[in-house]
Amino acid sequence: MDKRRGRGGLLRLASLLLVCALLTWPALAAAADGSGTTDTAETGGETQTGGSSQETGGESAGEGDTETEPEPTLEELRDELLAILGGGEEAAVIQANIDRLIALGDPNGNLRTYLEGMIRLRQLQYEQEQLQATLDQLETADETIGAIGQAATALENPDEVLSRIETEISDQAARLMESAGYDGTGDLAALATRALDYLDTGRAGTDSADVAAILLFTWLQEGEFLTDTGLVTASDAIATHFSNIAGRYQGLSSQERQTLESASEDIAGRANNAQSMDPGALVAAGGTLALTHPVFTYSGTIMLSLADAAAFLGGEVVEMEDNAAVVIQAPGVVLEMTKGSSDAYLSDKLLKMDQPVLSFDKVCYLPLDTVLQCCGMERLSVGSYELLYAAPES
Repeated sequence: MDKRRGRGGLLRLASLLLVCALLTWPALAAAADGSGTTDTAETGGETQTGGSSQETGGESAGEGDTETEPEPTLEELRDELLAILGGGEEAAVIQANIDRLIALGDPNGNLRTYLEGMIRLRQLQYEQEQLQATLDQLETADETIGAIGQAATALENPDEVLSRIETEISDQAARLMESAGYDGTGDLAALATRALDYLDTGRAGTDSADVAAILLFTWLQEGEFLTDTGLVTASDAIATHFSNIAGRYQGLSSQERQTLESASEDIAGRANNAQSMDPGALVAAGGTLALTHPVFTYSGTIMLSLADAAAFLGGEVVEMEDNAAVVIQAPGVVLEMTKGSSDAYLSDKLLKMDQPVLSFDKVCYLPLDTVLQCCGMERLSVGSYELLYAAPES
């Protein structure tokens, strides 16, 4: 609200009311003087209104055994109103008019009613301005309020949410959500919102809808919301959506896969705690993970060559002069490691890796999950495959 505009309007209104009062006051005063003793006798004196208030106050005091505060004088009310209005020519005019009316007396209490009403009006306007200012500050200070409001609006109608899941993610997902007791509130509502948000962000490109469906089905399974029949339905749906992604995935040729798998078997045969892994088992949603070196698991951790990791991040490997430190430099990423150590530094922050940097056949390997952490991605096991996808925003 524009305070200056509101104050100007209030001053003009006060001036208009006072002018009207001045025009009618002589007649009111004459009538009061002409009535003389009769009015006094009938009403109980000039201060009938004030007397009534005192009587009422006396009754209230008698009932509650408390004393009422004395009414403010007309002069006090005038000063309070002028303090609210502030200075200026219009305020000076209003003060002069009020002073003339006070001099005429206030036999019927009209001036008192006017002054009290104008003060209360200004107080209400001020309270409204303060409330609006507080709301504006809250909205500006906490951006999540808007997000919470949008989420609440989206979940106001559970049928609309289930309909959207059915049309944009999977009709099976909508049916499972409904059979699990979805009513627009609680944990199921949170799962639905996260899946739809992932779909809306398009973080996995053309694979976003399939990834959102896989995540929703997986969350339903992990949350133990489904019956045995529902668990089977969810597993089948996950396999279907993964097949959609794999169909768009430009994987390795059969010859490349055979060569890399043979090399990973050779590494596993020569290293303790190492197992060979099918290189085609890694599927990146929204992109391609090009492999030039074998992949294998070491104590359960998937290991990826530094060269392939750098290519996946869109960067390069830099070997330091001491031949012990290696660095992957990519847009927004600087990953510093030491051969044989599980301590790494991601943008100068210590990062503990699941396994140390290993070297086989003069090729260095690091954990795949460390690479995914560098680019905000996660890994999900789908059958015998590992799905790499952009992590949902928390």
